[in-house]
Amino acid sequence: MPGSNVLLTCFRDDSIVAWDCETLENVFNLYKQPGEQPAFTTFCSTGNGEYFIAGGRSRYLHVWKTSTKKLNHIVQLPDKVKSVKQLTPLPQLFDQNNTVFGALSQDGVMRFVSLNTYKIVFTVGDATSSIISQVAVSPTGKHLVAVLSDGSLQLYNIRSLTRHLNTPPVPLVKAVTVPQTDIQLRHVPDETRKRRCFNENPNNLAQITNLDIKKLKKILRGFGEYPEKYRHFIWRLMLKLPENNEAYGVLLDKGVHPAFAELHKTCPVKSPKLQRCLQRVLSCLGHWSSIFTITDFLPMLAFPFVKMFQNNHLVAFEVIATFILNWCQLWFEYFPHPPVNILTSIENILNFHDPKVVKHLIANQISPKIYCWPLLYTAFSEVLTANEWMILIDHVISNHPGFLLCICAAYITCSRQALFTCVHRKDFEYYIHNRNRVSIKTLMSTAYNIWSSLPDDISPKGIISPFSSISSGDYPVFNKYPEKVVEYQLKERERIHAEEMEYIKQRQMAEEIRGHTVRLQQQEETWKREQEMLTDAERQRRQLLLEEENKLTEQRLRLQAMKRELRLREVEVLDAARTNFIANAETDHKDRLLQLEREIKRKAVLRETETKAAVEEVALKELEIATQQGLLEQELQRERYTAKRRQDAAELAEHDLENLRRQKYVLNDSVEGDGATIRLQDAQHDLARSAVKSQTLRHMSDYERARHLNAIYTEMSLNNIRNKEASEKTEKENLETVIREKTKDIYEDILEQKKAIEDQKAETLATQQRVEGLYQEIKNMRVADNKENEGHQENKIEFLRRRHTLDREQGELLRSVRNLRTKLANDALSELKDSSKSVLSHGDSTVS
Repeated sequence: MPGSNVLLTCFRDDSIVAWDCETLENVFNLYKQPGEQPAFTTFCSTGNGEYFIAGGRSRYLHVWKTSTKKLNHIVQLPDKVKSVKQLTPLPQLFDQNNTVFGALSQDGVMRFVSLNTYKIVFTVGDATSSIISQVAVSPTGKHLVAVLSDGSLQLYNIRSLTRHLNTPPVPLVKAVTVPQTDIQLRHVPDETRKRRCFNENPNNLAQITNLDIKKLKKILRGFGEYPEKYRHFIWRLMLKLPENNEAYGVLLDKGVHPAFAELHKTCPVKSPKLQRCLQRVLSCLGHWSSIFTITDFLPMLAFPFVKMFQNNHLVAFEVIATFILNWCQLWFEYFPHPPVNILTSIENILNFHDPKVVKHLIANQISPKIYCWPLLYTAFSEVLTANEWMILIDHVISNHPGFLLCICAAYITCSRQALFTCVHRKDFEYYIHNRNRVSIKTLMSTAYNIWSSLPDDISPKGIISPFSSISSGDYPVFNKYPEKVVEYQLKERERIHAEEMEYIKQRQMAEEIRGHTVRLQQQEETWKREQEMLTDAERQRRQLLLEEENKLTEQRLRLQAMKRELRLREVEVLDAARTNFIANAETDHKDRLLQLEREIKRKAVLRETETKAAVEEVALKELEIATQQGLLEQELQRERYTAKRRQDAAELAEHDLENLRRQKYVLNDSVEGDGATIRLQDAQHDLARSAVKSQTLRHMSDYERARHLNAIYTEMSLNNIRNKEASEKTEKENLETVIREKTKDIYEDILEQKKAIEDQKAETLATQQRVEGLYQEIKNMRVADNKENEGHQENKIEFLRRRHTLDREQGELLRSVRNLRTKLANDALSELKDSSKSVLSHGDSTVS
């Protein structure tokens, strides 16, 4: 919303919600009529934010009045309109509320509607030839740009389309003819008269418009001021403003005058709008006459008029121009000095009515330039309030231009008591430039008394011409000033401006050089500070490095002690593992030897039993053979040969048994050595193989003998042969059972050895974990040292070197542990492989 911090939003249900941009709270809502679905798509607002218009996919425009938050009207566009694409307000010269807005429909025609009459004022575009897709209006309302559907642009002059809108309104004050006999004057209090004449009846505007200037002056003398509601129109009537729109437009089109380009610096105003208006009016005055570009007091003189007519720049310009042409007509004769003739006339008037004040001022060397000129070039705006100033101007424009001098003398007369207390120049200047306790009624009464009692020789009427209005059509030429002086002043201004620009340029260069120098100095100081900081940091780092070296030395000592302790622990662990392994191996070997001895004894007993049985059987069979001696001779030879082979086998078995016993003694002696385990296992395997071999040989001899005997006695007893075969089969099964049991025992031994090796691996792994724990502890110590030594590069390099050394030592330690563990594992695996191979070979030989 213009002129407020309210933000309007529209939702899909066509509800319009207003939000406060600062607090983001819902301020109010704008509702449509129940049952309608206009589908709003475009919006606009008037210049003062009083009306809000919305349109959409229909030919109806909804108009809300924001002051009441209610729907004011629904505007129905022609039947050709099916939807509204764009709404835009139209700024106007004499209508600051922008009551005319444009509605672009789907047929490409822009229709401008007035909110006062709700009628179409004019249209732009043609639906048959060119279709308008988008429209933009300049902020000043001079031009309109239309974007056509084919991409071309069309520029319209709005002034030519709205001449009937830009005409000034009909004067509200008109003269009426009243018979003199009907006028009856009686004394009525001022407040009562104001209330009766201007407040009770709202139709008094018609009465004011029908009055002439003389009657307005009588009203002013009676009420003391013009009604505030009609003051603008009365001033325009009293000053007879021509309202030359075209001439003012020409001046306005020239843009901002270079002399007032930086007005915001020399004459700052809080309101940006008022600042722009003042700059625009002063620029038009500068384009009108060149003397106003070098008149220093012009902004102070024009400001109150611009502030009063800030919504109508044309009227503000013509009011100021009329005031300068009439009430300031002799101010520029001595330019650039104050008007001596005007100040002298005021001094003469003051000396005529109050010579004591003049003597006091002369005694304190206070000239009219000090106590009169500031009142004149500011139009009393510094010493009066806004309402008092407007009352004063009511009287000024309603009288002869020389009446302003009497007002100035009257102000000094009304301030005589305060001026008598002033003795210093600064006190007089302060009093003249600030508001004082001077009543506007007293001031006007005194001014009228002075004006009516002045003699002709000192009356301002003799030097100041009567009021003359500005001509219609074009503005008059203003040249009541010394042209040579003004031209010289202009040239001097231009020269000074050029020198100022050059000075500004040089000053900028000097500032740049100074800034560069300052930056260099700052950089040098910064460099020095950085060098000092670096030196301090280096010294601190050296100190820290020494401390860290001491800490590293201590840590190295602790690390070496930890390494020694770790090595001792490892040696102890390895020694204990080796001792346990040797003890277990010795125990296993002893158990196996005992088992072999028991097996040998059992086999010997079995052999003796079998031998006895064989001897008995032979004795029995010898009795049978006695009867067949002839047949046995040949067999006896064979038996001798067989006996010889048996004797050789027995000798070989005894020799093998002797070798086994000798190896047993050797193994017992070498158990304490490093390779006792492997040799003991090999000896056990050899002993087992020898026992099995001897048993096999005995079995073979017995088998051959039995086969021989069976061959001899085959014919005698087949049943004995079957029994013998059954006994041989049983013996073979028993032998296989024994071998199987032996193989199972050896496999169990291998499993136990494997378990022992796994236990040893677990102990080695535990040792490695302890080593890794120590390494982690060392690493944590290094991390702590790194955190303490962060930011110190030299110390960091030394620490990295030492950490590399520790890592290398730790890696060597881990490699030694890993090699030891690998060696133990390889030894155990080799033992397992050898044991497995021996058992498998023994089993294969036995089975074969």
